[in-house]
Amino acid sequence: MNRKQRENLLRRREMLEAARKLFLKKGFDNVTMVEIARKAEFSRVTLYSYFKSKYEIFYELISQAFHDDFDKYLSQIVNVSSSHEKLVIYGHNQYEFFKREPGYHLLTVQYRTQAGLRLNLSENTIKILQERRERMDSQFHTIFREGIRNGEFRSDLNIEVAITYFLKAIFAIVHPYVFNPRSHLSDLDIEMEYLLRAFQV
Repeated sequence: MNRKQRENLLRRREMLEAARKLFLKKGFDNVTMVEIARKAEFSRVTLYSYFKSKYEIFYELISQAFHDDFDKYLSQIVNVSSSHEKLVIYGHNQYEFFKREPGYHLLTVQYRTQAGLRLNLSENTIKILQERRERMDSQFHTIFREGIRNGEFRSDLNIEVAITYFLKAIFAIVHPYVFNPRSHLSDLDIEMEYLLRAFQV
């Protein structure tokens, strides 16, 4: 990577960090490109030369956060053989992620409901999002297939449906434990066990 490329990468990171702080503080709908440019200390023209729209910034920001956190999850399950345990660890991973940055929980809801706005994304950003999603799906396919093969999960599972159900349910389950300080983490384990019963033999 030459100096020009390093400078461009640094500028991009500074813009994303400025946007992250604004989105977490004010919410996605209440932030403008002008504010992001001002926060990052760049002109609006310069910002638009890196990002097509604030939707593109938003998608890349959230996608990168989940991508980095998923890498952390994969490192946590390297020596874990049980598919059931791998899914439990993912639940705890999601709790820890949102506990560190609770604002990301609301941003994730917005991220998932902004699917119809991909016209505001560049082809490169769409490609990156698809690659990250496919990587995550592939990993969960492997976990569920292994669970079926080793007898932990039912052989009649529709893996596509099981993955979608699991991810949506985990997102909903961790919510009260992130935002309610009186919640007991032992109850989170119980809820996850009830969830995983849907897959077990």
